[in-house]
Amino acid sequence: MNFWRKGKLAIARTLRLDVTHPQAHYARFLVERLDGVSRWLDVGCGRQVVPPDKMSLEEQRACFGKVPFLVGIDVDQAILQHPLLKARVIGLCGALPFAADSFDLVTANMVVEHIQDPSTFLADIYRVLRPSGRFIFHTPNSLYYLVCIARVTPEFLKRKLVWILEGRRDEDIFKTYYALNTPQRVAHLAKAVGFEVETLRVEGGDGSFGGLGPLGWAECLLLKTLAVVQHGQFNSNLIVSLRKPCHAQTPSLAAVS
Repeated sequence: MNFWRKGKLAIARTLRLDVTHPQAHYARFLVERLDGVSRWLDVGCGRQVVPPDKMSLEEQRACFGKVPFLVGIDVDQAILQHPLLKARVIGLCGALPFAADSFDLVTANMVVEHIQDPSTFLADIYRVLRPSGRFIFHTPNSLYYLVCIARVTPEFLKRKLVWILEGRRDEDIFKTYYALNTPQRVAHLAKAVGFEVETLRVEGGDGSFGGLGPLGWAECLLLKTLAVVQHGQFNSNLIVSLRKPCHAQTPSLAAVS
């Protein structure tokens, strides 16, 4: 661990600030909800359930490998590199090629922000879930200050910044709409489809400037402020669990448009 990282952690401890990465929060949240799941669909799955630097592949095999049937769907050929899937499907959510009531669990990790029509998206997931099934997703909070900045930043500049701050390549960057990315929007559209909102967390994280020396230290003060203002509603990420009711019927898309 380098000098700057050690300093940031010391400042975070002093401020009583949790700088756990949002992906680690999501991984733990997901693991705690896998009991009884036999058929799982991961939407927009890419190469992994969670990044291996936030949860090792060995841990993922031990935890997620307990589910007998894990299906991944994505438009990206990166799905072919996914080591945990039992089945791979190239396709789009909104037109999922599965029968109604097919899965106990549907997940989406950093996918929802790319969805332009969230009502159709949610209705399609609701359709393929069995009664009492869950849709769990992790996505940025569009009230977070960096997301607000990103939404007005030109695309070419945004891609350069993503490479500098996150090390993501162009092929791993997709257009964002943030149409389902506030707690209020999630609650409204989920209920319109028929979901019960089981959990809706606004989680903080470790920030974006940890690799930029003293800027990462200063960022701790901002992250602490966001964590306490309005009960953390301006924190960086949403982790959501929606449940399909026990005696649910699949809604028509017209009813939720």
